[in-house]
Amino acid sequence: MKLKDLASQLGISLESLQNFIYDFNIDLGFCIDEHFEVTEAFQKFALKNKSFLEKYALDHSKIKTVAEIAQTIGVKEEEVLNFFISNGIPEETAKQLKTNLSSYLIHLYIGGEYPFINEAFPETENYAEKTLIGYTDLYFYLADMLDPFINKDQLQTWGISKPAGMVLYGPPGSGKIYWARRIASMIGYEFVHVYKDYLAGNFKTSSSSFSRFLTKKMEQPKTMLFIDAFDELFSSTSERNFFSETVELIHTILRHVQKDNHKELLIVGSAEILNLLNSDILAPGRFDMQIPIFPPNEDERAQLIVYHLTCHLVPSSPLLQILKNQNALSKEFWQPIAAQMKLFSNTMIIDFTQSLKKRLYALYRKDETKNIELTEKILLAAFNEAKSKLTLEYLKKCAVFIMEAKQNIGQDFPHRILGLESDFEFYQAKKTPVNKIGFKQPDAIKESNGTASSKETDSPDIVDNMLII
Repeated sequence: MKLKDLASQLGISLESLQNFIYDFNIDLGFCIDEHFEVTEAFQKFALKNKSFLEKYALDHSKIKTVAEIAQTIGVKEEEVLNFFISNGIPEETAKQLKTNLSSYLIHLYIGGEYPFINEAFPETENYAEKTLIGYTDLYFYLADMLDPFINKDQLQTWGISKPAGMVLYGPPGSGKIYWARRIASMIGYEFVHVYKDYLAGNFKTSSSSFSRFLTKKMEQPKTMLFIDAFDELFSSTSERNFFSETVELIHTILRHVQKDNHKELLIVGSAEILNLLNSDILAPGRFDMQIPIFPPNEDERAQLIVYHLTCHLVPSSPLLQILKNQNALSKEFWQPIAAQMKLFSNTMIIDFTQSLKKRLYALYRKDETKNIELTEKILLAAFNEAKSKLTLEYLKKCAVFIMEAKQNIGQDFPHRILGLESDFEFYQAKKTPVNKIGFKQPDAIKESNGTASSKETDSPDIVDNMLII
């Protein structure tokens, strides 16, 4: 049974069932297997709790006011209002707000509990074996977008054909290569990575050899070509440093695939800024499927820390024992520091865990008793090392991504857009009032004496109070 079949049996929409899994952070491995079949455990849970899922689906389908959300989850309006205010929405705006965010998701954020769900799907203790670390919403979104590849009847029943190409866009280090591999796995295609240096001629090759390579791949069934730096290759503004023959060849392939839907060649490109791409590339029948790849949210950051700390460790690992001794194998331990990693990319989180491992290893070499503490000093040192990639240039790319994602798919990921905007607000500097006479304001005098406001001291020093948008 597929998830859409279960939704039909329950009498609710597939989208609402997918969002339920995401909102309540249920491990995807509890719900479906690698063949997209619903697990027996999740089917039993869904049938047993059909009435709740019906209420959830009804709420999910409506645009709601603050008062309606409060009534649905049985809390005071002030609690719901404070949720939106704490996420960067001005109070007067929040009072008039209408949103499609799930009332139950908001309830979870403000402390609501659903023990029957937690008992049915307990938090895993082994993050290294999780099917997917967070991103359940993006996974389901991809499953819907990729249905023409998965469901062979899509063309006959809905007239929807497979796209010739797609673009994965997002800030640096957000995981575009990972998701390209995941897409290839989901549709059963061979993943072939075409690197930027190869296209630019930095390897000992020629455009003709690359032409032969692509021609050969075109003849093979079910092949995905993942092309790095797509926004540089097909930018409408920057200079091209690639083989002109290579660019023309890719155009030729696209024209060929566009005419022949039976060819099983999919070209996927990665881009940091979608709007830099030439408009001809995004034309219908070419790269008309654009997939946003988001930086991880706060909960995903906590989970990813545990995953990257424990992945590939053997049971006898000293690091594993140290983490156990410190009760650091649960995401709850890492939530405080994950909350400080606002807009951190997946790469930055890996940098943090690698730095932390090296520091713990250095301590272990001095003391092999494994009685090593994860002190605030050690955590802060690893955090600051990872934070070095959170440059002004990176934040600008995040700002552009938020605008592009909000414009293209804001209605599909309202919770992520809200979270990204709130995280970005943390880094925005406030303009200092101008004293027209020329004397320092009282606050400025305090700052010069080393008593800056808490808002400024809490902000990361790498932005240096220069990011004003």
